[in-house]
Amino acid sequence: MQSAPTRSTGLDNDEEGSDHWITIQRNTFANWVLEQLGSRSAELGLGKSVDLQRDLCDGRLLCVLIEILQQQRRRVTVNSVVRQPVNQHQCIDNINRALKAMTDDGIKLVNIG
Repeated sequence: MQSAPTRSTGLDNDEEGSDHWITIQRNTFANWVLEQLGSRSAELGLGKSVDLQRDLCDGRLLCVLIEILQQQRRRVTVNSVVRQPVNQHQCIDNINRALKAMTDDGIKLVNIG
């Protein structure tokens, strides 16, 4: 009589499962971002995929995404965004503008990693 295969519950499998879950979440969010951007993704030079770490790091894409989700142009984000940030301070300023637009709309940001 054969015994049923046992499933290991070791740390390695837990880490592997966690990494897989993170990858799924990252890909799902990237696809959602592309869907929201629609035709503007070509204008932003994104092509058919988004690298969240690279494309969101300077805050420009985040500001455009906020504008689209709000369905209006907001001076606090789009008109005052540094279009070609050359240093970390300008990137952080862009991100802060996007975050301020969200909080001004009453969106609570919780557990951001």
